[in-house]
Amino acid sequence: MPPLIVEALAIGALLGVLLGLTGAGGSLVALPLLLSLHLPLRDAIGVSLAAVALTALIGAVPRARQGQVHWRSVLLLSVSGLPGNACGQWLGHFVPEALLIIGFCLLVLWSAWRMWRSAALPRGGQGPLRSLPLVGIGLGVGLLSGLMGVGGGFLVVPALLWFTPLSMLAATATSMAVIAVVSGGGFLLYLSAAQPSPLLLGGLALGGGLGVLLGNQLAHRLGGPVLQRIFAVLLVATSLSLAAQKLFGGA
Repeated sequence: MPPLIVEALAIGALLGVLLGLTGAGGSLVALPLLLSLHLPLRDAIGVSLAAVALTALIGAVPRARQGQVHWRSVLLLSVSGLPGNACGQWLGHFVPEALLIIGFCLLVLWSAWRMWRSAALPRGGQGPLRSLPLVGIGLGVGLLSGLMGVGGGFLVVPALLWFTPLSMLAATATSMAVIAVVSGGGFLLYLSAAQPSPLLLGGLALGGGLGVLLGNQLAHRLGGPVLQRIFAVLLVATSLSLAAQKLFGGA
């Protein structure tokens, strides 16, 4: 088996497990790993969007069948997220690569801090659905998705918990549905001007599909503050590794 496929399977599986467990964060790990395959930053961003979108879709389907996806929230976040994604990809052509790397690392560190602090917070949503905040979050998620290749679940999940009455399981399931739509739309935009490796995409899709199904099962059995904090530590390590590779010439 070609080494590229083996590496793509491993990256996809890790991305999928994280998405299934938390509804977020898979792309924060996938993008640095794709960059380690010596892809140019913008190609890594485009491929990351494809991997995240397909993996999230595979994970969202069984959760939707269980009635865990809140479709009104998906609509609000997606309608605002798709134009935001287009804007992010357009802006990406004018932002220097080093600045994008720094911004991505800061975003990862902020996400890790938020996940660590919120690990012990209550898991149920509060109050009625509030549409306007979700539209604003969707726009921000789309912008970051197009600019940095992230799915945006680290924003979507807390937004759903704060501005809807959804439980944690329903919020992660809904987040995956939103990620599938917004990242999928972003990948189609990227695909109009690029030709990514079919072997790489296939390996990511297969690994991600298997990983997210495993993550879905683990979410019902092992989810909790300890897992969230382990994930936060993983994000910090990922950010520091990426900075070393791309900014300081590390290995």
